[in-house]
Amino acid sequence: MKVPFKIGNTVVTAEVFQHGQPSPTFLNVHDDENTSVAAGKTVIEQTGGRLIEFSHGGQRNVRFTLNGERHAFDPNRIFSEVGIRHTLAAHGQWSEAAHHAVKRFAAQYLERFALEREPLVIALHNNTEGALTIESYRPGAAHAATSAAVHVAPSRSRDDFFYVTDRRFFDYLQRKDFNVTLQDNASVPDDGSLSVYFGKKGIPYINIEAEMSHLNAQIEMVRAAREMAEEFGLMKPQ
Repeated sequence: MKVPFKIGNTVVTAEVFQHGQPSPTFLNVHDDENTSVAAGKTVIEQTGGRLIEFSHGGQRNVRFTLNGERHAFDPNRIFSEVGIRHTLAAHGQWSEAAHHAVKRFAAQYLERFALEREPLVIALHNNTEGALTIESYRPGAAHAATSAAVHVAPSRSRDDFFYVTDRRFFDYLQRKDFNVTLQDNASVPDDGSLSVYFGKKGIPYINIEAEMSHLNAQIEMVRAAREMAEEFGLMKPQ
């Protein structure tokens, strides 16, 4: 199934891949993070679930023209007023019309797929080697302000890690010796991301982050997230 969303002169298509039961729900919002999509589809084909993937030309950011002005935004920075303003300014220029268009797009996406009514949301992301790692969340590191706790697994690549909003998830993944960081929902800076959005709303959220091309590692992580969802009763009834 393909669901089109219009923003300015651009169409962002949400491609839905589903097999068996529609739970859990996986999201991919960056169109250049293809390893994560392959990992999600592999596990869904084996055990069921739903993957919603943005398609808009194979780039990370969405670009559009509105009222003769060019704009761009990171689709994982549009779920708050401050996030929209910052991402538009960071990738070109902010305008009131562009702000409202992006805000409408985010609201339509959340509502069309009833994401606020999901018992659990799992996001799939990729990074490049060394750019963003589990070490980034240690005290004194670049993203320490977002983290309430961090576990570093020496046996695993530092580029492959979980970012979670629920203490139960952190404890579970720590016991399994995965790299994992727990978002500090009370004081995390609002960057407009899905993790902050769902964390503030109390909706369980997992981000599975792996280096591009680390397909087998990300498949293992997706399987672990699904098993965790079942253990904590966070699967939608069929």
